[in-house]
Amino acid sequence: MNNNNNNNSPDRKKTHNICMIAYRSVPKDINRMKIARSLQNNGYDVNFVGLKYGNRPDAEKVNDINITKVANELKTNNFFSVYINHIVYMINAFSKIYSLNKSKKFSLFHVHNPPDYLILVAIPFKLINGSRIILDLHDMFPEAVESNLQFKGNGILIKAAEIIERFAISYSDAVIATNSYDKKIITSRNKIDPDRVFVVMNTPNLNQYPVETASKGDFGLENKFIVLFEGTVWKRRGIQTVIDAIDQLKDKAPIYLLIVGDGPSLQYLKDIVDEKDLSDFVEFTGWVDISLLSKYISIADVCVIPFLKTKVNERGVPNKLFEYTIHGKPIIASRLKGMTLTFSENEEVLFFEPGNADDLAEKILRCHENPKDIERMTLNAKKRYHEEYLWPKIEKNLYECYESVY
Repeated sequence: MNNNNNNNSPDRKKTHNICMIAYRSVPKDINRMKIARSLQNNGYDVNFVGLKYGNRPDAEKVNDINITKVANELKTNNFFSVYINHIVYMINAFSKIYSLNKSKKFSLFHVHNPPDYLILVAIPFKLINGSRIILDLHDMFPEAVESNLQFKGNGILIKAAEIIERFAISYSDAVIATNSYDKKIITSRNKIDPDRVFVVMNTPNLNQYPVETASKGDFGLENKFIVLFEGTVWKRRGIQTVIDAIDQLKDKAPIYLLIVGDGPSLQYLKDIVDEKDLSDFVEFTGWVDISLLSKYISIADVCVIPFLKTKVNERGVPNKLFEYTIHGKPIIASRLKGMTLTFSENEEVLFFEPGNADDLAEKILRCHENPKDIERMTLNAKKRYHEEYLWPKIEKNLYECYESVY
């Protein structure tokens, strides 16, 4: 950023109070907090409205960011329960923001999807006070509806999701996409100038995400070949495929699967492990903080991203792809367009056919039996990460997005 530009001085930015809206548990959500912290550190005053979780207070201040929680985190896939909770969150969020706005006078609302209709909370402030809106599309809403609800084709809910997406974008002053493929999708089906769509990839900020190390002995896993998945547990993330692959390999290698995270489909996976009698080969850690997560990744021999082939997964570039990379770990990922456009097959990442446990098992065994060849790929991936995907490089696009709306 050009520090000589008076319009971009810290004093000017401090006059801008930003309200972030996300149907996510904060500060647990590392990626959304990373964006908030980058803006706070760049001179903006950020307030965050999110979900409650655990025993954390309803309001707290983290890294100078004021965080307010207005609804409870849900751990269910039930469509109607989630939808009702969306409504509860939006009503409570609007009420809280209306109160805060009397003193804060928010000049900009940063709305993180999903769902896209969270923008309804911000629109009244745009219409009445002239506040700006940035819509941050972590997922493409129509694709997410089709994938999560397992609808196909041109159903009513998918059509509704397309209308909601167009509506949300039409009220946005700028839009953030997580990768260039998503940007093409957004501009191809919405009336929006491509110059108003900014790509901000889900790469970790190493200043906020310190890489920590541990030994397998610290976790009682000496002599194990550890396969690791981390993240929210949904069926569409294909973790059941990894369990099937572990079942195939349990007599061929000292295999051990760590599933680090929680989510709506956690019990579904535990039932599969019980049915296959794999409790000695699979461990569920639950949600862990960022420090312990880094330690778990550090002891892994190979890390997996086993997403199923759905429309929402096809276009995604998950932040775990980069989290594994910065820890110097071999990666086996589903052969999906977003990820194959980010890293090269067989040069930087091993890709397998989504949902194919046989193919995944073969790739895991290859990592076990050919560590030197796999180390070359890992070094290549890390080199590319430092050349193209470091957060300070990506962060510039975030700042350009903000500057474009003022």
